[in-house]
Amino acid sequence: MYDVVVVGSGVGGLYSSLVLASKGFKVALVESKPRGKIGDKTCGDAIGVHHFEHIGLQIPDNVLDHRYRGVKIKSPSEEHEIIVPGEGVSVNRVGFGQWLLKNALDRGVELYDEHFLVGVEVREGRVSSVKVKKTGGGVADLRARFYIDASGARPALRTRLPEDWPIAERPYETDFNLAYREVVELESGVSEADVHYAVIYLNTRVAPGGYWWMFPKNREGTVVNVGLGVIGGSGLNPRHNYDRYLRERFKGRVVHAGGGIVPTRRPLPTMVWSNVGSVGDAAYTVNPVHGGGIGSTMEAANILATHLANVLEQGEPDTGNMWEVNLKYLEAYGVKQASLDVLRMYLQRLSNDDFDWIIRNRLVDGSAVYDIGVKGSLGDRVVSSVSTVIKLLGRPSLLGELRIVRNYMNKVTTLYRDEYPRSPEGIRSWASRVEELFEEYARLIGFDRGPRVKW
Repeated sequence: MYDVVVVGSGVGGLYSSLVLASKGFKVALVESKPRGKIGDKTCGDAIGVHHFEHIGLQIPDNVLDHRYRGVKIKSPSEEHEIIVPGEGVSVNRVGFGQWLLKNALDRGVELYDEHFLVGVEVREGRVSSVKVKKTGGGVADLRARFYIDASGARPALRTRLPEDWPIAERPYETDFNLAYREVVELESGVSEADVHYAVIYLNTRVAPGGYWWMFPKNREGTVVNVGLGVIGGSGLNPRHNYDRYLRERFKGRVVHAGGGIVPTRRPLPTMVWSNVGSVGDAAYTVNPVHGGGIGSTMEAANILATHLANVLEQGEPDTGNMWEVNLKYLEAYGVKQASLDVLRMYLQRLSNDDFDWIIRNRLVDGSAVYDIGVKGSLGDRVVSSVSTVIKLLGRPSLLGELRIVRNYMNKVTTLYRDEYPRSPEGIRSWASRVEELFEEYARLIGFDRGPRVKW
């Protein structure tokens, strides 16, 4: 019998396990990969250092590949760019994962590597056990007081819960981007102008509904993380687009390659229900606009695990005494994330001509983009300055669209910040209001959300 069973050893699962074990709880960590492969995930590898600061985590230099001065956003023509300030790092994904794993194991976490979750037993409104199967071996029945789903964008645990549990919400296909990326040792390095930045390229031809990126992995600019994402439900294969548009541009030895699914939407209606919690991609704790999830996942894991530890010390966790996790996550990141989901849907409708026009005419600058990213809102300063430029340059329809986007970002912010239920009883009616608001907005801007995902 464990205090907690954690399913999935990505950053969210590893950090949750580490926090709980550090407080003396008996934790089982279930992972389908072999131990030596833990941390090996297709990812952009970039993270803002403020996330580490928020949770008080100091990581060793040997798991960092490179440091960034900020982000560059390039127009489709690549003739214009916006520089967004902010210190960031590129982590060695395997090294970071193995470092977190070692710390967790040193504190007593029991690892079930090469195990897949194959069943969930629910009794009297609680998960009583999970069944895990070892690759090429037998099935084990793991029992715990609480269970954490950190198993990724295709959640192994959440999808087996009763459909009427709010934590089991099914997303739309367009709530995801399909991504493919390679880490390449280049024949010739990137320019000195770009080597200190995480570079994002807006191009709807290369990456429809997403973007493509080039993140240097060393100070010489000779190793880069290059990839792209396309909107889910489009029928497009990101690997094919990579081969067509990027492979010749970034010639060299491929160090690592792979694809994956990235949730780019607002968070789950609730991260906790009964004796189950969810973090990371499984809970959609990812920035909807740029798809970065390492930092917000660590923050969510820290919130969930810290609160859970306090509850476990006093008794058995349930929906009521775990509810504060939602309130703390919304305050830390979730409100902004939900608001940015509105912006994401609008951006996915823009064309290359739109992006080039916006960046060429400096409708927004780096500080404005930074403010949007930090606050999750289109401030009056941005809209008023855009209004002035548009009046001079024409294109009044864009101003009307931006006002609609700002209006709905504000509505969503109010709904998540001020009207989120303070107890579980109101969650279903609140979630219905959220769904109605997003459906109304999608119709207004002509965004097709597509069907819900069939797990």
